[in-house]
Amino acid sequence: MGEQGAGHGAEVTGSSGDPLTIEPAPGDGHHDLRDRDDLVALIEAFYLRAFADPLIGPIFTDVAKMDLAHHLPIMCDFWESVLFDAGTYHRNTLALHVALDAKHPLTEAHFDRWLVLWRQTVDDGFRGEVADRAKVQGERIAASIRRRLAGGTGSAYETITTRERLEEEGTIDGPGADG
Repeated sequence: MGEQGAGHGAEVTGSSGDPLTIEPAPGDGHHDLRDRDDLVALIEAFYLRAFADPLIGPIFTDVAKMDLAHHLPIMCDFWESVLFDAGTYHRNTLALHVALDAKHPLTEAHFDRWLVLWRQTVDDGFRGEVADRAKVQGERIAASIRRRLAGGTGSAYETITTRERLEEEGTIDGPGADG
C-alpha cells in the first residue's frame, strides 16, 4: 500500500477469496504488548488488513479516505490510553463514527468484521494479559459505538430487563403465583 505501510515491512498477501495474512507478523507471537512500539506494529498491521478487506476496506479508503500515516499516531494514542492508561488520546471517538455513519451507514456486519480482523491481528503478533485486554476492549468499544449509533446510551446494561416487565409480559410468574 505504498507509503502507508512504510516502516515495518508488512505486506498484505492473499487474493480476494483467500484469508489475508500479514508477513511478517507485527510481533513475534510470543510476547505481550509492552509499549507504544508494539502498538504501532499492531495497529499498522491491523489497518493494512482492514484496508484490503472487501467489506470494510472501502469504508476506510473510499468513504473516510483515511491516510494511515496521519491516522496511525492518533490510533496509537487511543490504544495507549486504553491499554496503558497513558492519557494521550483527547478526541471524540463517537463523533468521528457518527460522521462516518452519516456518510455510509455502519452495520452490524461492519462491526463484526472489524472485530474479526482486530482479534486475528492481535493473536498473530502478541500473547499475554495486555493482548487479551486489547481484544476485550475492542469488543467493548465496538459494541458501545454500535449501540450509540442505534440511538442507545452505549451501556451494555441498558438492555437488562426488570422483573416487573417480565411479569407483565407473562414471561415469569409474579409473587405468590401457584406454580
